[in-house]
Amino acid sequence: AISNLPDGVGHGWGTNGDRTFSWTGITADLGVPQGGPVVYGSQNWANPRTAYTIVQAAAPQFMGVDGRSTMLFGYGASGTRGSIGVDPLTGNPTIAWPFGGDAGVAGRLNNAAHRIGGIDPVADLNLVTPFTWHPLGGANMGVVCDLEGRVRGQKGLYVLDGSLLPGTAAACNPSMTIAAVAERAMDRIVARDVGSVI
Repeated sequence: AISNLPDGVGHGWGTNGDRTFSWTGITADLGVPQGGPVVYGSQNWANPRTAYTIVQAAAPQFMGVDGRSTMLFGYGASGTRGSIGVDPLTGNPTIAWPFGGDAGVAGRLNNAAHRIGGIDPVADLNLVTPFTWHPLGGANMGVVCDLEGRVRGQKGLYVLDGSLLPGTAAACNPSMTIAAVAERAMDRIVARDVGSVI
């Protein structure tokens, strides 16, 4: 419903290089119920182009995972970007993503997850159905918005969520990055825009 949005809206969308694995312990019971903070983490940040992080986290109860299984979540540096749009015939949202778009980071995360699991079975759940926990981008800073989330050419319109990040949070869970960007932006928006723009 908003006209004259910047041309970059919907572009620069990424998956944050996310991969989700199940890890089933043959020799150890990983415990049910699961919950609480991450109890295992592994990172390889030596090269920014191939960086990744893997953390262990509780298996969601709805998945019906047995007591010998848990989850591994991986985040990797991926340069692949897609776009979000609208199908002109149906009006439904669409996501355009290149086939095998995260193949490089998927391979690195898969290798690392299997090293962590050792002899225990590890399964890449993204091979069952493609998904991401952390979709990012589409209103990227520097393209659609300024660094404070002000949408270019739209006075008083702001973006302060994961849409502002350009498709990746540098091989990490993006929640703290999103919070930090939003907090910094709010300090500047309050100082500069309150009273003159809003």
